[in-house]
Amino acid sequence: MHFSKTTEYAIRVLSYLHRYSSTSHSVNVLHQELNLPYKYLTKMMTELVKKGLVTASRGREGGLSLAKNADEIHLCDILEAIGEPLESERCILGFEKCDASNPCALHDQWAPPKAMIEAMLTNTTLASLLHDKETKL
Repeated sequence: MHFSKTTEYAIRVLSYLHRYSSTSHSVNVLHQELNLPYKYLTKMMTELVKKGLVTASRGREGGLSLAKNADEIHLCDILEAIGEPLESERCILGFEKCDASNPCALHDQWAPPKAMIEAMLTNTTLASLLHDKETKL
């Protein structure tokens, strides 16, 4: 399994906001601290605000912060917020129709790991990613 750059960046940013939740952060700070492309980051943060995962406030003490408790944000929520929902019906080989009645060559072998990945994305919270203080952002 491979996450898109947008997914990678979103998880990194949300993890950073959780880790340093005592204050709000500007896009510029996130850009510098996480070494993410500025324009890409601003567009992504706008989407995360619209989807309710991040709160943006203006003014001297303003900035970006998590809109929910990190225990309430699951990896599948992040994927959905950036437009990459779980594709449980998608064929691993890219066929348009692949199911039990019309399986591809990997259908039966792919079912168990696919279920495990879906469970991991559904059950893993943002807070659980940071139990180890040495976790990379």
